[in-house]
Amino acid sequence: MALSENGHIPVTTGEKIHHDEGIVIVGGGFGGLCFAAALHKVGLKAVVLEQSDKLRVEGTTIGLFNNGMRILELFDLADQFRSIYFNNSEYVLVSDKPHEMRCVERKVLLEAIAGQVPQGTIRLNSRVTNIKKSETSPNVTNLELEDGSTYSAKVVVGFDGVNSIVGSWLGLEKPKPIEQLAVRGMAEFHNGYNFPKFARFFLGTTIWITIFPMTTTKVYWFVVWKGSSEEEIKQEVLQLTKDFQVPEFTLCVNNTSPEHFTKNTVRHRINMKPTWESQVVGNVTVCGDASHPSTPFLGQGGAMALEDAIILARKLHEALKSKESQISKVPESERIHKALLDFHQERHGRTYALAQKAYMRGVSTIADTTIKCFMRDWFFIPRAVRPGNYMEHALFD
Repeated sequence: MALSENGHIPVTTGEKIHHDEGIVIVGGGFGGLCFAAALHKVGLKAVVLEQSDKLRVEGTTIGLFNNGMRILELFDLADQFRSIYFNNSEYVLVSDKPHEMRCVERKVLLEAIAGQVPQGTIRLNSRVTNIKKSETSPNVTNLELEDGSTYSAKVVVGFDGVNSIVGSWLGLEKPKPIEQLAVRGMAEFHNGYNFPKFARFFLGTTIWITIFPMTTTKVYWFVVWKGSSEEEIKQEVLQLTKDFQVPEFTLCVNNTSPEHFTKNTVRHRINMKPTWESQVVGNVTVCGDASHPSTPFLGQGGAMALEDAIILARKLHEALKSKESQISKVPESERIHKALLDFHQERHGRTYALAQKAYMRGVSTIADTTIKCFMRDWFFIPRAVRPGNYMEHALFD
């Protein structure tokens, strides 16, 4: 029988296979894959359990600003993306400091990060259905899969999104809707397009439109409005935005293929309680959207997951691979647990602040009365986009 990636031989009992692993990551999105890649760079092996039969791409694009591009630099991927995708930070009033503001295709990013992990790290068709603490080894967690196989792990990290099974096991509340709907799309103009190649925003009563050029042939767009029902996407968007008289936006919608539309209720969870108290049980935790789901109004959800991946990899390296850890008399399980606690203590302030800021920006921008629109246009927007404020949250290293 072939060895697994960590050198162990899977134990077969009848039709069921049991895997003993060190670190198991639940969720094969870009946060989980970035975490696996970061662990690999510091000499720690991990497996990624992805429930889909291929790399999971939810949505079409992801915003990468300074903090996201800085992480791609760690994997020598930044220049590849800079050569393909526009820098929209040239948008007036963004900041008085150098910024990057790019919108990239999720599929391209996911494949690039997947190329950074050893072959066999990603286990497709691996849907986790149950999580249990081991009855025989108190410092081990068992993950039961839909196919009947089991993974036993010293560390379990859920990068499995807003509907996280790991988060449910930890007892976290589901993200709550905020009475807003969002439709996102990526238009493709095979012969190019004639409108300006920088980000533009259009605001109305209860509605927000954005056009965000990506490349010479691709444009990301989104529309957010106050509402809670879900109908047919394309016609609904065109009907909602007909009064704006922005022909470029209509062109973008009409040049978006069905598979490049996504529609969802905007949800979030503000972690009022410190995450090191609520999101760490033994050697199990969550990161990314599973930990701090936020509204999309700062464009930081994906970047925060990438930040989580790098910082948690560093914490686990310090606990398991550093010189201090090699001579420490503290049991390995206690060092792991402390690393998870330290991670959340470091991250809570930033993720809480960004989730709160994103929520307030969305609520303030999607104004539903004439008076609120006046306050938004003459007070909130000028303050929000002034240099030194609009993009400062992305200056994170």
